[in-house]
Amino acid sequence: MEIAVAGLGRMGRALAARLVEQGASVTVWNRSAGPADELRADGADVAGSVGALWGRAGVVMSFLADDRAVEAVCLGDGGLLASATPGGVLVEMSTISPGTSARVGAEAERCGVAYLRCPVSGNPGVLRSGKLLLIVSGPRDAYEAARPALELVANNSHYVGGSDEARVVKLAVNAVLAATTELLAETVTLCEAAGIERSAYVGVLAASALGSPFVAYKRDALVDRQYDATFTTEMLAKDLHLALREASERGIPLPVTELVAELTDGACDGGLGGYDFLALLPFLQHRAGVATDLPVRGG
Repeated sequence: MEIAVAGLGRMGRALAARLVEQGASVTVWNRSAGPADELRADGADVAGSVGALWGRAGVVMSFLADDRAVEAVCLGDGGLLASATPGGVLVEMSTISPGTSARVGAEAERCGVAYLRCPVSGNPGVLRSGKLLLIVSGPRDAYEAARPALELVANNSHYVGGSDEARVVKLAVNAVLAATTELLAETVTLCEAAGIERSAYVGVLAASALGSPFVAYKRDALVDRQYDATFTTEMLAKDLHLALREASERGIPLPVTELVAELTDGACDGGLGGYDFLALLPFLQHRAGVATDLPVRGG
């Protein structure tokens, strides 16, 4: 199967590597040459321009940083849709606003390209292992046609609607993720202030009815005070503000999400934006006036 990948950040590189490992014929493109050259060494072909991807594959998957990057790559002069082949499938996997996604969808329809919105839940390691969660919306027939390609990425896909529903679902999932992480930060800090070992509290939580794959997944990092980023605090802040903007446009109040967004912004302002989003814990410790797992800037 011939598949192209546009955008080789941490997730895009993992996506291309996964596809190569699964036996696909993969062509990649990135705005800077370094990541593409690394993947060339692993067996991928490298396109000279983003528009050249359509000559190599009928399915193009894009994994980009934010709305601005998606607009530049998909809608810009010489971009993916400016040079698209009618009948191709664009699987756009970034976490972006529904509004930007809708603009990409309108241009894809005008160009005769089937457009699948496919944000994901997981990090590069989860992607490489094939355990990523794919949240998909767009034309149902395009989803069925693209399923063989999607199944090379992961077997866990959820189709949620015919338009931009996947974008809203992904933002909703990340709002729950943020609120859960903030509660972990608060309760770990409370228990440690009471003289309870962190490992003891997290062990009880993981074994309780409130235990979840997320708590189990983050347990070792919490206990060992490891903040190497799988998903950064500043990336979480971006997604929370996208969720709040979407809710505002629909007249829906999100008071908890609004508060957690303020706390996440505070953590970024405190110099924690580049750390894993578990950095909400040292930010809460800082506010509580206790010893912090990481240095926090500011008063």
